[in-house]
Amino acid sequence: MLDEDIVDSWRNDEGFLYQLTVDGGKTATALEAARESARAHNATDVAMSGDAVTSNGARESASKEILYIMLVAVATIILIVSLTSESWFEWVIFLLVLAMAIMMNMGTNLFKGEISFITQICAAVLQLAVSMDYAIVMLHTFRRYQQAYPDDPVKAMAYAVHKGFSVVLSSAAVTFFGFLSLCIMSFLIGADMGIVLAKGIFFSFLSVTFLMPCIILACLKPLKRFEHRNLLPSFDRFGTWCTKLMIPLSIIICLVVVPAFLAHRETGFSYGAAGMIDEESEVGREAKMIDDAFEPSETWVMMVPEGSLAQEKALVRELEALPKVRNVTSYVNVAGEMIPTEMVPESRLSLLISEGSSRVVIQTALDSDGGADYGMVEEVLRIGESHYGDECRLAGALVSEYDLKTTTQADSGRVKLFSLITIALVLMVMFRSLSIPPIVLIPIEIAIWINMAIPYFVGQNPNYIGYLVIDAVQLGASVDYAIIFTREYLDRRRLHPPLKAAKSAIGGSGIMIITSALILTIAGLSIFLVASNNIISEIGMLIGRGAFLSMLMMFTLLPLLFVLCDPIVRRTSMGVGSFKKENKKHRSLQ
Repeated sequence: MLDEDIVDSWRNDEGFLYQLTVDGGKTATALEAARESARAHNATDVAMSGDAVTSNGARESASKEILYIMLVAVATIILIVSLTSESWFEWVIFLLVLAMAIMMNMGTNLFKGEISFITQICAAVLQLAVSMDYAIVMLHTFRRYQQAYPDDPVKAMAYAVHKGFSVVLSSAAVTFFGFLSLCIMSFLIGADMGIVLAKGIFFSFLSVTFLMPCIILACLKPLKRFEHRNLLPSFDRFGTWCTKLMIPLSIIICLVVVPAFLAHRETGFSYGAAGMIDEESEVGREAKMIDDAFEPSETWVMMVPEGSLAQEKALVRELEALPKVRNVTSYVNVAGEMIPTEMVPESRLSLLISEGSSRVVIQTALDSDGGADYGMVEEVLRIGESHYGDECRLAGALVSEYDLKTTTQADSGRVKLFSLITIALVLMVMFRSLSIPPIVLIPIEIAIWINMAIPYFVGQNPNYIGYLVIDAVQLGASVDYAIIFTREYLDRRRLHPPLKAAKSAIGGSGIMIITSALILTIAGLSIFLVASNNIISEIGMLIGRGAFLSMLMMFTLLPLLFVLCDPIVRRTSMGVGSFKKENKKHRSLQ
């Protein structure tokens, strides 16, 4: 007896469509109960879709894959450290120290009450990968001083801690503030990730600075017993190759920097939960089954003040006139504007009118290609506000995406500015220089622009969470590489002219930077291949690609900038000399 268009929205030859509202805190239980209820009533095929289903599926798949992702990260560390180390036992020390830091970080999340499952998945892997720099610096510094004091490892370690402390502290500080900058976002997952990741860096710094020296001294025998020859060629020639290539490569970088900057600003992002799920997964297949049987649709809820039924009817009529609105449910078109609310039983009335507010349920048609129609959100908001002003409220999955889009776009510039200013201040204090911070940050920002421009050129729309993470992670990791190189360059600048100092610094820092960058690169690409959660997969690709690009900048553009800006650096920095005579022992350590 009902209108055929309305009936087709809920029943056809393919089956029946039910709309469920579930308690966000009990999503998994509610969804499984709904499935069992349908099966108990002889439903042979049950398919479910929606943000609650997608988020729950992504959470379950990610919780299963986190073990594989950690195994991939650990295997990568073992492989790279074994190739670049002097002992097969070094990776044991690295993993032991950082595992303790990760456990302290994960354990202290208890005080937050709860964290996002995306944060839970990313935090341990990112902390492990980013903090590896500190452990590498500490061990390599000890190895250098061990050559100067072969009979007194405690004295060698004392010098190593003294020398390496400033490098580790400055690296940890810039990464800490880079992650902490996420906390100023209006979007709360930024604060969630920022606090957990910054806390992880703090615990990694403590573990490397205070725990690792003790473990190294306690493990001198196994380190000696499992020593092996260098599996990689000497890095003496590496600096020569880089200095020969840095001018042509820097010219190429300068040619692509403007297109990369413009493209990275135009990169589109996806904001919905649908981006978390692979189309070939069970959740993806069920969502497609429902969209094929019933045209893609979405339900929004508008809340307006209770009062004038005539005003509400005018609102409903205007909403129903929109081409993409299938139907509108409210008190005025269910009970009728002529029926006083006092005559309706409270149990029924509370479904649409409660506590001074009236609920208007809007069923909208979505684009068949799955595109986000934010213009529809703006139109519905405009109509609601034209009748009720600021007292109109609108909720729905696409509405939330629209809010995320506008919020993250407004936040991104503020977060970027805060992170750059805080990192520049830390670098300024650490190096006692006004010119070194911009020299260091320019190549890093170019690497980030190129990394984020690639999705634009290949026609991809990465999830906004990937963008959120990569800006902080790549900035933090790249500054670590830059600090390592800058320390080596400034030490050698006392002994050599700029070009020779840069070449020597590349050779001296190459093994540490390459070890750390390759760990991030291979681990990121492995996560990209392993993870079925699209967000985790995208983050892996962005991190892996970003680490490689940043490493390239450290060996090409950054040395060239130091060579070209040498007079400026010496005039705007304290304690930076040139050709200063050093004692033989210090010269041998260089």
